[in-house]
Amino acid sequence: MFESLVFHYCVFFRDNRMDFGWIEGIQKNKLIIVPLSGKKQFLAGNRIALSWKDEKLPLNADSAHESLLEHLKKAKQFQHSCELETMHSLLDEIKEYSLEDLSVNFLDDAENTICKLGLFLAMRADSFWFKHNRNLTYTPRTEEELGLLKVQLVRQKEVKDRAINVKSWIKQLEAGNWHKDSNISTEQRQWLDQLLNILVDGTGSQYWAEISAILEWDSSIGISQENSLKRWLEIAGSPISTSRLTLLRANVRLNFSNKIYQDVERVIKIPLRKTKTIPEGVPTFTIDAVKTSDFDDAFSVLEWGKNGLVIAAHITDLSDFILPDTPLFKEAEARISSVYSLEESIPMIPDELSNNTFSLKEGLKKNVLSFIFQLSATGQWHFLEVVPRTIRVQKNLTYGEADHLIKKGNDFWGLLNKFCNKSLEQRLANGAINLARKEFNFDISNPKHIKIINLNRNSPANRIIEELAISVNSETGRIFQQADFPGIYRTQSSYKIIKEVEAGSNLSMDNIQIESAKLSTLPEKHAGLGCDVYMQVTSPIRRFLDLVTQHNLKLLIKKQEPIFSKEDMMRWATEISLRHRKYNRAEKDIIKFWKLKYLKQHLGEIFEAKIKKKRTNNNTEIELIELDIVLPSSGLTEHKDGDQLLLQINDVCLKPPKLSVKVMTNETITDIHHID
Repeated sequence: MFESLVFHYCVFFRDNRMDFGWIEGIQKNKLIIVPLSGKKQFLAGNRIALSWKDEKLPLNADSAHESLLEHLKKAKQFQHSCELETMHSLLDEIKEYSLEDLSVNFLDDAENTICKLGLFLAMRADSFWFKHNRNLTYTPRTEEELGLLKVQLVRQKEVKDRAINVKSWIKQLEAGNWHKDSNISTEQRQWLDQLLNILVDGTGSQYWAEISAILEWDSSIGISQENSLKRWLEIAGSPISTSRLTLLRANVRLNFSNKIYQDVERVIKIPLRKTKTIPEGVPTFTIDAVKTSDFDDAFSVLEWGKNGLVIAAHITDLSDFILPDTPLFKEAEARISSVYSLEESIPMIPDELSNNTFSLKEGLKKNVLSFIFQLSATGQWHFLEVVPRTIRVQKNLTYGEADHLIKKGNDFWGLLNKFCNKSLEQRLANGAINLARKEFNFDISNPKHIKIINLNRNSPANRIIEELAISVNSETGRIFQQADFPGIYRTQSSYKIIKEVEAGSNLSMDNIQIESAKLSTLPEKHAGLGCDVYMQVTSPIRRFLDLVTQHNLKLLIKKQEPIFSKEDMMRWATEISLRHRKYNRAEKDIIKFWKLKYLKQHLGEIFEAKIKKKRTNNNTEIELIELDIVLPSSGLTEHKDGDQLLLQINDVCLKPPKLSVKVMTNETITDIHHID
């Protein structure tokens, strides 16, 4: 059947690869082909793409190979003279053409084997002008197909050039030839931004497929790849800290656009609204943390005596400045709230407004909404009115400074503290819970020597601010409920005692079962605070929820229609809840990271601990009581849940978080670690 092909030179295909050889004979209906290199091949006749004979028959395979190489040399020279574009223009687009057809149409001598081989090589090398069919025929591409192919080829070249550039940039970084002070191109800057995007979004990044293919990474991003991305960014002068990466992964917006700053300029130029002013002689203060600059609430004590006092709780008023159709309002809606980490604070609205224009800074006149109450000696809050006012804060007090004034007991301070404690008792009697909670102040100014200090959130000053805020927010909820006005309530179902509080201990989350507070457009009880209804309105600088509540509250007290509907509130309640879960998780993860760093600086020291839960893989969840942190640790399987232990910290893994510990006995302990 294939006898006529014996002693022919040939082009053949094997394993989807084109090769050249000499057909030496036939064996069992298979052609015996001696390729230019490699062992003999036994192939079916349909593997032969082209065959030809020489006038002079070679003596053997070696002689045939010499002649074949000479043929190929001449054919490749002819190949370059083949004008495929001209051929394409002269042929019908929808017709298939064999090599024989093309030879007859375009070769001076269709039987010239060298020219025919050259034409064959030209056609096989082309992927643009002609489509290659399975039967070794060729179809001229249509103009539409050529247009699409041109776009693909341009893209392929871009991808190839891009891969070359990326690998070159990485080599420069690794070799130290590109550093933080290097002048870089726009393309290099964009590449660094893409690396950051991959670091944040992982395989969900729009750049993952391209970059991972260039770097030959697997289908998932692991610690090794993450460390490489961090290293390249740091060398290039764009380091990303663990805390900032955590915030970015929680979709925290770090920067404001020029459009927002233009709107800031508009707001700054707006004069204060003319309202009644709290007299200058009335004691008016803020109480906040030492580092606070965005003071959004204050209070004035209008009257005081042993039977009670009249107090005005002031909330900075943004409603006349940040209107719903403004860029600033839309930006606040997109951010939902300010976010605070140990390393930085990311405001909901720019610092120029949050820390200055709207901040209730001492000595400056500011517009506020004033909630005026009569607080009785028994801790009862009697709401009098909520009205727009202008105030001038006398002093921005820290919690420590306020506690000092309370301790001295001058003027109204002792009475205010006493009455607020009575207010707490009233709420506890109404079902509120007062959980023991640990909060800390971190000094990370020197990351190699982290300091952690206990904060007293149950100090007298903290209690006053807490009771004021709860009263304002509870009364706001009542006002909205009575008027059936659209708003977002914060609700919490009743809790259940699951474990009795041991003598000498405080109530903690170990003792109760309670659901997290929820946002709802329906007024329901907030069991944890002991309030029949509760809303949030005290922090419009920091929380979008408080800002929209303030807008509708202003209209409510003016007896006007709401600007935001119930449907708006339902949509925002869902979005705010989802976003806050991300933000809260990010803030907790950042605190956990710095606690782990702190532990890493105290290896070998002894900590009080409690077994929380047995886990799989021989791991145990433990709580380090002093640091209020729960972490997995290997071993400890012989201990029961709830067991109290003294543990020596032998090693700390930051990612994933894990401890290596050793159980200590009283006889071997010289000192137990305590924070300040």
